[in-house]
Amino acid sequence: HGGPQAVIDSEQAVVVANLNLDAGRKAVNMSDFFSAYSFFNHGISFLPNGHWNDHYDMSLELFNWAVKCALMNADHDSFNVLTSQIMHYAKCFEDRCQAISYTISFLGWSGNVPDAIELINSTLTNLGQGLPSKITPTVIKHDSDSTKALLASLSDDTLLTYPVMENPSTILALELLSKYYNMLNFVGERSAMLIIPLKVIQLSLTYGMSPISPIGFAQYGNF
Repeated sequence: HGGPQAVIDSEQAVVVANLNLDAGRKAVNMSDFFSAYSFFNHGISFLPNGHWNDHYDMSLELFNWAVKCALMNADHDSFNVLTSQIMHYAKCFEDRCQAISYTISFLGWSGNVPDAIELINSTLTNLGQGLPSKITPTVIKHDSDSTKALLASLSDDTLLTYPVMENPSTILALELLSKYYNMLNFVGERSAMLIIPLKVIQLSLTYGMSPISPIGFAQYGNF
């Protein structure tokens, strides 16, 4: 009762913000994004002045969760305000990546597929995982042959017990490649669609398997 004004000091405010963070995560686990957003937004309201400097990790997590919920709730105004805060205060590119990923989904769901694709390409390039600027039959054949050679050197048992991908940047790259593949259905760029599963498989065999990896293998099997 009374909101942030009733809190005695900034230390107590951070405790309350953290409690709201925990409650919001539990609500997300139950797919109750409206309640979750309320918890995250409430937690943000308790963050003291200078929180991006003094409580950076908590601030980033609260804002990222709130952005996700705003996206799921189609609350575009809140989404834009929260995302702009992350993009302004995040200390490094990696800390902006989650907000960028949500922005790509937002653009795609809003029907702004060309801008979503442009953002995917620029982000993949910043992650060091950009696709070739020109995807020709020669490029596709080269990547296809390389992928076949990699797979031929591995047994089924080895693939089934492959290590799990742990690098956050590579995990994000696979997530973006999956989104890219789906969006290309709307613009008819089949050549790029052919190379994406090859990229996913190559990254998976180099860095480990992620939840996106089986999708890449399934797409590869369709061509």
